[in-house]
Order: sequence, then structure tokens, then C-alpha cells
Amino acid sequence: MSLRDKIIDAAYELFATKGYEKTSVAEIIKLAGASKGGFYHHFTSKEEILETITFGYIDQVRIMYDEVLKSPLSIEDKFIESFYQLNNMKLEQVKDWDKIKNLYTFKDNHILLRKMGEAFEKETMVYYQQLIQKGVDEGRFFTDYPQELAALWGREVIKFQQMSRWVLMDRLDKETFFRTLRFNEQLINSQLGLKDKTIELEKMGIKYLEAMKEEIGDKRM
Repeated sequence: MSLRDKIIDAAYELFATKGYEKTSVAEIIKLAGASKGGFYHHFTSKEEILETITFGYIDQVRIMYDEVLKSPLSIEDKFIESFYQLNNMKLEQVKDWDKIKNLYTFKDNHILLRKMGEAFEKETMVYYQQLIQKGVDEGRFFTDYPQELAALWGREVIKFQQMSRWVLMDRLDKETFFRTLRFNEQLINSQLGLKDKTIELEKMGIKYLEAMKEEIGDKRM
């Protein structure tokens, strides 16, 4: 493992257990087994490390989108596969929820979280724009507005993540959640010129909630 990675791992462990604000650069250096010079060779501050950790998730999302785009799946299956892959990434985070929460319990945390949200939306929009345009070029999708539809759909993907979270927190009833999924399912099939149920979202939503409930046990998001 490189010194840079050791520093990131040490910072993550300290941020997650002590909290970001209570962690000092000196503590990160000590846990990483680094020198002061070695630390500042790679990072200018602990703020930069937190941004690196945060946007590492966005890098994972980008890699996942690229893999789905290059996969041998049909263009229609790629559309829904990215949903499943995002859901799997969320499921894998469950064991680290407590740590992840502690990363962002500091003043003005909304600034970094907003940047992460904007980056996620951008990557998602770019992915769907490429996918929709490819479908149009292959004569599988039929829309005159691939860019606009991708932007709209990127926001709907984020909305799905938010609403599923609210359901698991008992802040949103399931009927509202699934009604929204049915609406989006009808909308996207219609806008892409596909038959009803070609892209199925409700089935995906059911499987995700069931898997998440089983994974979290007594935890709450």
C-alpha cells in the first residue's frame, strides 16, 4: 500500500471514530506511520483528505457506469442494470453506516455534501445521455431529446435513492414510493418509445427495499 493510501485509510478511521473536527493532522500522521513531510507531500490539509474520500465514491460510480455501458447487455437492460448496481453499492455501505455518518458531522458539512450530490448528478446524467444516444443511434430508442431526457432521468435516479431512504426511515409510506416508481416506469418507456414494462422499475424497487431491510436489521438510515 502506498503512503498516500495509508494516510487516507488512517484519516478515514479517525474521522469515522473520533469525528472529523476532533481529528488532528498529527494523529493522522501517527496512525499512518508517516512523517510530516510525507503527509504534506500528498495532502495540504485534512480537508483535502476528506474531499478525496468523498469523491472516491463518485469515482466508483463513474467506473460502474462505464462497465455497464461497455457490457454485452442489451441497451434496454443497461438502462435498468445501472439502477441495480447503484443499489448494490448502497447495500455494501450498510456495515459502515455509523462510520460514514461520523465523517460528515461537522459545521458547514452541507457544502461538501452538496458538491458530492452535484458530482453524482453530473456523472449520472452523462451516463444516461450516452446510453440514450446510443439507443437512438441503434434504432432502439426513439426520442428527439436525449440530452434533456438524460438530465431529467438523472434527477429521478437521485429521487429514487432519497425516497427509498425515507421509506426505510418510516418517513414515507410505501404506496407513495411505488406509485412514483410506476409513474416513472410509464414515463421513461413512453419517452423512449418503448412498450410498457420494457424497463421495469417497480420490481427493482421491491427487491431493493427487501434486500436493504434484511441487511440493516435494527439499524436506521
